Amino acid sequence: MRIIMKIIKILNRFLLIILICFFIFLINGVFEHFVVQDRIFEFKSRATEEPVADPLIDNTYYYRVPSREGEDISRNIFNFNKRIIGAKADIITSNRNPLRDYPFLSKLVGPFAKYLYLGHTSINSTEDGSRLIETIGNSAWENNIVREGNNDWLTKEEYGDYSSPMIIGLRIKDTTSEQRDRMIEYAKSKLGYHYNYSFLFNRANSFYCTDIVSRAASAGGVNVNYDFLATTGTDILISENVYIFFIREVVIENGIERYNIYYLD
Repeated sequence: MRIIMKIIKILNRFLLIILICFFIFLINGVFEHFVVQDRIFEFKSRATEEPVADPLIDNTYYYRVPSREGEDISRNIFNFNKRIIGAKADIITSNRNPLRDYPFLSKLVGPFAKYLYLGHTSINSTEDGSRLIETIGNSAWENNIVREGNNDWLTKEEYGDYSSPMIIGLRIKDTTSEQRDRMIEYAKSKLGYHYNYSFLFNRANSFYCTDIVSRAASAGGVNVNYDFLATTGTDILISENVYIFFIREVVIENGIERYNIYYLD
């Protein structure tokens, strides 16, 4: 009986710790959300010219955002023809619902994904941005691994089903080619490692999407995890070591989806 009581006490304490961590995470996430919104608004407000409509893709408009000092535009920002975002070691993140294929869980996770950018994040592995490294956790078990694939963030959206209210490209500040090489070498060394569903434990042998990205950046000597807790998309978005170079948003006008693309130039 005493053993059972001890187990119950331990479980109660464990649950209490989990609840405290959840509320800290939630409060911190709400604060970060507003900071992220300010950054997004500031980037979009820099577009001073009238948008240009895409002649081939319906309801898609381009906004040119003039670059500022310290913002590198010498490497690929956005390849209009191939629909490729960014260059080597650039980070792409979104607030899409990661469990959109599971109706019940989708309703629970959706709001957190939308406002805390828990959707998905990847890091480009090639200089032209055509390839990226990512890990996902909502597919068949054998596919839930760190993997390298095509940078098809936009093509999947434009020729498939809308799922990402916002896609954002982030460039790490003032990196050298050697730093970027180290970042991608680290990420490639983890190819095949499984997805980390605990987010906190077994970090040596498994990774979730923002985790592999932030740890790859660390391998190049840069911290992109704002609060040093479990890395979220908002943590990376408000890091002082990155800047926005690309935004693709979906807005609804008279019941019709409009796609606005803001790009640094």
